[in-house]
Amino acid sequence: MRSYFDKYVVYPLSALLKQGITPRRLAASMAGGLTIGVFPIVGTTTAICTMLAILLRLNLLVIQLGNWLIYPLQLLLVVPFLIMGEHIFGSTTNLDPSHVADLLRTDILQAVQTVSRVILHGAFAWAICAPLIFLTVYAVLLPLFKAMASRLRVEPPIKR
Repeated sequence: MRSYFDKYVVYPLSALLKQGITPRRLAASMAGGLTIGVFPIVGTTTAICTMLAILLRLNLLVIQLGNWLIYPLQLLLVVPFLIMGEHIFGSTTNLDPSHVADLLRTDILQAVQTVSRVILHGAFAWAICAPLIFLTVYAVLLPLFKAMASRLRVEPPIKR
């Protein structure tokens, strides 16, 4: 497992540092990918990470790497974000799978409306947590990437 992590995470990040990406940009890109990667609407994070990388001029490889690394945690956090969103909005939606299945059998339009509302509430809950997630991850990663750069003896780029 260690060699897999080194091969697909550590070595590519080291190569980027050697090519001149700053530890700050590397940490911002990775923190962005990890933050967006836990967005509770599964299947949307790759597109969102790509748009964010383009808009903020972050490293696309690193932001997607963070997104893909955090995918298992995304699956674990979907339900907590949905529940948090329901609490924020004071909704009493029954998230029990058997209830949703019954609703799908009896009134598909109502089921779609209910599920859509719950998902949007979950996305709102994530949006509230996202700045804290990003700042925490960035604060943890920046010293790590600075240490990695100094260990690789990477010279900081000259500002012009």
